[in-house]
Amino acid sequence: MDREELTRWVGDTDAFLDDRWQTTPALFRHRPGTGPAAPLTLEEIDTAVAGGLLRVPHLEVARAGDPVHSSRYTRARTVAGVTTPGYADPDRLRRLLAEGATLVLRNVEHWHPATRELTGRLEEELGRRVEAFFFVTPPGAQGLDLHRDDADVLLLQVTGSKRWTVRDRPDGPDWSPGATGDGGPVLLAETVRPGEVLYIPRGSAHEAVGGDGLSSHLSLTIREVGTQNLFAALQRLLLDSLPLPARPLDDAALLATAELLLERFRARLPELTAAQVLAHARSAQRADGAVPGLGADPGLAALAERLGTPHGPAAGAAA
Repeated sequence: MDREELTRWVGDTDAFLDDRWQTTPALFRHRPGTGPAAPLTLEEIDTAVAGGLLRVPHLEVARAGDPVHSSRYTRARTVAGVTTPGYADPDRLRRLLAEGATLVLRNVEHWHPATRELTGRLEEELGRRVEAFFFVTPPGAQGLDLHRDDADVLLLQVTGSKRWTVRDRPDGPDWSPGATGDGGPVLLAETVRPGEVLYIPRGSAHEAVGGDGLSSHLSLTIREVGTQNLFAALQRLLLDSLPLPARPLDDAALLATAELLLERFRARLPELTAAQVLAHARSAQRADGAVPGLGADPGLAALAERLGTPHGPAAGAAA
């Protein structure tokens, strides 16, 4: 399988998937011109914040491991007489960053087309849902305490540097993402600089502190399904297109419905494999995370072309 995008991030994809994937953290230092390019720049973030439409929950600020209340960096906007809170306030954000807070942009792929194209390519190559987060951290600052993520992470340092400490994965399957007091032995401690890529396996405890200059990095979280996803996938595969009454009224009807279920299970279970259930669960997870309409045809310009509608500067008439 061609993994052109993943190659840009980790180099030898076979070696990465065989030796590092889901097990061991790694730092990839690429030769100039060979590594990945950040689809989002600080200038574009400035434009998005100043434009007034970026808002919570795509926007978050944290400091020393604690989230900053959104009232400290957002403002309300009034449109058509309706006032809605949660919009980014550039001046308040600037002050908080100067005080050592970290800016977090969540699910950048929801609103930034180039980032969505990147996550889409990696989703195709890895067969898993990929989300994008962008972090901006002043020197010496730490936005999040030691924590575990429920995803494998590939992060690209864009500006400045950041000192990362990555510890071990959980001992068993019964663990929870979020802050942790004991992350086990240190497996990697490195300063990541612009153009370098850090890989953190799912569940590995990690923390980072801003280094030289204003640190900014793009984190791609590669989501994996869990037991509940597998259970839901099995239900869908077994019950797809089976007509079932919503509310059987008596014992006879309930028994008949139960028999329908058993007949379907007996017929389909022998045909199913664990690999089919897993593939279906991953496919459903990707579909659930898809951004409706982003980059789709027809957009407004494409629709105008199809309808023969003049548009652009030459169209120029007031509404």
